[in-house]
Amino acid sequence: MKIIIADDHALVRNALTFMLNAQPDMEVVGDAADGNEVFMKLENTQADLVLMDISMPPGENGLQTTRRIKETHPEIKVIVLTMHDEESYVKEALAAGADGFILKSTTDDILLDGIRQVHANQRYYSGYPSDRLDELDTFEGDSLYDSLSKREKEVLPLVALGYNNRDIAEKLYISVKTVEVHKANIRKKLKVDSYADLLRYSVKNHLVDF
Repeated sequence: MKIIIADDHALVRNALTFMLNAQPDMEVVGDAADGNEVFMKLENTQADLVLMDISMPPGENGLQTTRRIKETHPEIKVIVLTMHDEESYVKEALAAGADGFILKSTTDDILLDGIRQVHANQRYYSGYPSDRLDELDTFEGDSLYDSLSKREKEVLPLVALGYNNRDIAEKLYISVKTVEVHKANIRKKLKVDSYADLLRYSVKNHLVDF
């Protein structure tokens, strides 16, 4: 299987790459340091599965990237690999459509087993039996955020992080005018009037990490 690793720490990416490439049935075909980077890499790289960190500051939260991947590439498996063990993150991972949830403190064997199970079309949430997952799978997403288009979801975290229109245009390979249109649509759909309001919304809903 072909795997992409998304983590903001180069040492973590390198260690995971070394371990996974040592497996006869796994190949790391790319890595990324933030959510937008991994999402854009999927446009140009054939992959079966993404190992996704949650916190990748400064940038889009890994759970939001997972949601976007599942909306546009539903065939790609996503395993959230994180240090966060709070149940709220498990609920959000389920809501985002993640196929797996594994803590970074786990053993190599558990991680490899989880990857193989997810690749075999099974849901793997380490430490959570299926009946417990069904109980937790009741997290309701934000309807305002869900109303944003694919491109608006790409623009939002960049705006929240303070990038100007030209920087956003260069990162997403679109025109400055198009960025302005997307920003106006985002403000309208999220019902915010100012940058401060947009920033508060993004932080409150775990859309960006600093």
